Amino acid sequence: MKKTTFWWSVAILWCIGIAIATRQPFFTGDSTEEMLRNPFFDSAIINYIARKGVHLAAFGLLAFFFWLALHGRNYRYVIAWGLATFYGAIDEWHQSFIPERSGLVSDVFIDSAGALLVLFGVSLYERRLRG
Repeated sequence: MKKTTFWWSVAILWCIGIAIATRQPFFTGDSTEEMLRNPFFDSAIINYIARKGVHLAAFGLLAFFFWLALHGRNYRYVIAWGLATFYGAIDEWHQSFIPERSGLVSDVFIDSAGALLVLFGVSLYERRLRG
């Protein structure tokens, strides 16, 4: 199997994983906040930070998988970022149809930022390797 085929498969499986996680009631804001409830700190703030951190990480990793799948292509950073952002928008749209969920444009921006941050890190790493 070619490396690019492998990474496209990983990216698609990651998209499926995101879609499955989106449908799980355990991952709703109320469920995770209840899990974090503690008398020593404000669970709403911790919940918000954790949930947005998951957006950054999940879509950053998705962008990285797309970047690997696009090996040898021109504009691979831009395309990887665009694909991750587009899937973030599709995921938020999908969430708007699920009870107890909402599709937020702000989450698409967070998804896009996660993709951008990871790809920026990859770019810095590549430049460092080149010397």
